[in-house]
Amino acid sequence: KQWYQRRVRGNGFIEREELDRFIADLFDAQGQIISQPDIAGLKRSLLDCYDSNGDNRIELSEMAEILPVEENFLLKFRMQHRPLTYANFLRIWEFYDGDGSGQMEMSELSNFVTDLMRLSENVRYSDKEMNAILADLMVHFDRNRNGLIEKAELQAILQVPDNFLDLFALYKNLSTGQFNEIFAHYDTDAGEEVMELVTDMMRKVDLELSVCELEKLSKRVTKVMDLNADGRLSKTELADLFFTDGQISPFSEPRSSSSVARQGNLQL
Repeated sequence: KQWYQRRVRGNGFIEREELDRFIADLFDAQGQIISQPDIAGLKRSLLDCYDSNGDNRIELSEMAEILPVEENFLLKFRMQHRPLTYANFLRIWEFYDGDGSGQMEMSELSNFVTDLMRLSENVRYSDKEMNAILADLMVHFDRNRNGLIEKAELQAILQVPDNFLDLFALYKNLSTGQFNEIFAHYDTDAGEEVMELVTDMMRKVDLELSVCELEKLSKRVTKVMDLNADGRLSKTELADLFFTDGQISPFSEPRSSSSVARQGNLQL
C-alpha cells in the first residue's frame, strides 16, 4: 500500500510495467504468493477491465475501482461526524503532499480531490468534470495565484477550525475558569486528546512540527506529567503544565482517587 501511494502520487499513474510489483504487493499483503505467469494474466485482466481510456496504465481514478473503499485515506478521519482537528489536518497534508515540497501540485491536488469526492458522494467523475472541479478550487482558494495549493489554502478548503488556544493568554494570569474551558474542550473521549492539545500549543507559538515530531512530543509530555502512570492526563496533572511562573494551581491540593477520576482525563 505504501509503495502504491508513493508511486501514484508521483505522477498520477501506475505504468504497465509497474503493475507486476503492484499485483505482487496486493497478494503479499494477504499473505499469499503469486507466480509470474499468474501475475501476467491478472495484469492483462486488470488493464482490460479498468484501463478505461486505453493508455496501458492505471490512473488514480481507475485504481479506485480496484482497491476497496477503505483504501481512501480520508476515511480515517470521519470528517462528516466531527470538526477536523489540526493534528489530523497535518496528517492529511503530509499524506497528499507526496514529495514534501510544502505545496500541492495539480497531480497531488487531483489525488486529494478524488478521495474527498468519494468520501462525500461516493461517485466517480470524468476527467473533464474533475478538471472543472480543480479549476474551481484554484479560483477560490489559490490566494497567491501560483498555481499550487499551500497548507493554509488547504486548511481553508477543509474548513479547519481556528486554534482554540488563541482565545487565551497562556501562562499569564490564566484563570481557573479559563483552564476549565481548555480542559473541557480537549476532553472529548475521541482519542489522541493530548496530541491535539500539544499540536495547538505549538501552533500558538508559531512552531511548525511534523506529525512524527508532534507524536513524540505528546508522548514526552504525557510521560512527564502523568504522575499516576495511567497513560492519561487528569485535570490535576495537566494543571501543572499551565500554572507556572509562580502561579499556584487551583488543583494542587491532594484529592482522593475518586475525586480525580471525576475530573476527566486526556488520552494520549
